[in-house]
Amino acid sequence: MNTINTHFRLSYQLQDEAFQLSQAGNCNLYIAISSKAMRLAVADVERNKFVALEDYELITVFTPLQIAEQLRLIADQSPILQEQCWLNIRISISNQFFTLVPETLFDPAHQEDYLRLHSNLDPQQHVILYNRTFGLDAVNIFAIDGVLFRMLRSFFQERSVHFTHQTSALIKSLLHQTDRKAGRTMHLFVERNYVTVVVIDENGLQFCNVFHYLSPEDFIYFVIFVMQEQKMNPEQETITAWGDITPDSSLFNMLKKYIRQVKFGKRPTDVGYSYKFDDLFDHRYFELFSLHFCE
Repeated sequence: MNTINTHFRLSYQLQDEAFQLSQAGNCNLYIAISSKAMRLAVADVERNKFVALEDYELITVFTPLQIAEQLRLIADQSPILQEQCWLNIRISISNQFFTLVPETLFDPAHQEDYLRLHSNLDPQQHVILYNRTFGLDAVNIFAIDGVLFRMLRSFFQERSVHFTHQTSALIKSLLHQTDRKAGRTMHLFVERNYVTVVVIDENGLQFCNVFHYLSPEDFIYFVIFVMQEQKMNPEQETITAWGDITPDSSLFNMLKKYIRQVKFGKRPTDVGYSYKFDDLFDHRYFELFSLHFCE
């Protein structure tokens, strides 16, 4: 008897009328996983256009096992996740278990050692993966809870799946669309209780880290701390924000209180979007759309 309760909510769903699951062989499936959400999008490769999106909020879920159970329940009701014939399947993982290592120093035999310098790993619990961040000459080593890894792999037993850390997708997309001639710039990707801070200048990536916050005060502390470390002036710099932040939120108000210039980012360029996406804020789902540029 199945005693697992449903602790998720489909908070947003859209699909272009021209898209049918029978076209999956010409489409990529992108999935973004965090402790608070599972989001998926479909991109028609032939038309280079996003044609579908589903956003599931995870509610009162606290452990990797609970998350995995909810993902299975979501897959049971989502035809998109039941489809096996996708051209490519890319899954990003959002957590603090990652580190960037210069490619010239990277030795696959020591990937666990690199990661242990920054994260408390349990070899019995975590699966360690890595991917090269193209355009950065660096390798992103990251860990995913084994129960989540096995559950996600079970969705697509007939296909290979490319796992990446969310920071890799964000960095790739930001480097792709940021005007580096503008000097040093700070970018925030905001999730519930987590913020990824990225600093880019004319030489490329200068800083990337994920911080856990519990209040707007925590949130602004980390932003100001990084600005000070990077010798950036809150009175002169412009911060660009993406993700789960709105113009009327306490987080945005806190940013405006301490940073003179704050703006919302745009969707990744060089890819199209169905008119069904027109009602979305441009700065939402950046992590999902950025998977389109990952190899």
